[in-house]
Amino acid sequence: MLFGLTYEEIIDKIKEKGLEQGEIERKIKEKMSQLSGLISKEGAAQIIANELGIKIFREVGKIKIGEVRAGMRDIEIDGKVVNVYDVREFKTEKRQGKVASFMMADETGQMRIVLWDEGQIKRVETNEIKEGVILKIKNTYCRNNNGFKEIHLNARSEIILNPPNVEIGEVKTNNVVFEFKPKKISELNENDRNVILRGTIVQLFDPRFYEVCGQCGKRVVMENGNFKCVDHGEVNVNYAAVLNFFLDDGTENIRVVCFRNVAADVLGISEEELGKLKDSPQDFENLKNNILGKQLEVSGRGTMNEMFNRLEFIGNNAEELKPEKILEENDV
Repeated sequence: MLFGLTYEEIIDKIKEKGLEQGEIERKIKEKMSQLSGLISKEGAAQIIANELGIKIFREVGKIKIGEVRAGMRDIEIDGKVVNVYDVREFKTEKRQGKVASFMMADETGQMRIVLWDEGQIKRVETNEIKEGVILKIKNTYCRNNNGFKEIHLNARSEIILNPPNVEIGEVKTNNVVFEFKPKKISELNENDRNVILRGTIVQLFDPRFYEVCGQCGKRVVMENGNFKCVDHGEVNVNYAAVLNFFLDDGTENIRVVCFRNVAADVLGISEEELGKLKDSPQDFENLKNNILGKQLEVSGRGTMNEMFNRLEFIGNNAEELKPEKILEENDV
């Protein structure tokens, strides 16, 4: 497996060819100028190293999860699946498809594994890849996603289920406590995570409902006239709610999307009461009048709605804004 050298390591390699520090820096500046500033100094150093016949990659061999670093390619690791997430569908101007992910851990740490290949995703949908199984994954790469390392697989990557002669001891999971930070809506970016927005509900839409498995609560799909769950096959369904509203904090407003219990918290009712609105949408009108103008604190993440090309916010928790909390923070 190959892992690119750092900028300082590339410079040291070039020095081994007899060049001085000042001469190397001059060459790097010249290369950046030749390419009209379209390349970083790291990229220029790599080009110069290549021109001098210097290998700028190093062998890292088979590694543990805790040793993986962003930028590594052709990674091979073993681990135990500790959590599997729902398969998501996506659609952009250039492509559409599905993406699956799960958490995998060994004795040194845990990491999110992301699958893009249809055949690999099918192994998640059919429950072949599930919590507790041991996997070997090969020909993968690691990238940084908003400060978190992720291993991504493509069509040439390989997943081996319960590989021979591989044993995983007590796994180490990262019990990270995320710190949520308040942010103005006008400052929000699509890659922001663990953010708190505070504002007033200025527009509220009727809740929508979608089918979920009556046993596990996962979203189901319709096949041949029957609802099917990836874990339980043909099932009877329940319905889960999604609520959309616009939040305004004086700097800007944004569409907020909340699901299930978070949607119920926004409305100040129980999930059971929320479910009844599916068959009695007229009851929502009276509730709506009481919610408009409500001041809310919502924690969650920014996301780009590709269909409408607009920034939105996915709420993971919502509660009525407490003025005394803001006063207390301002006094700190």
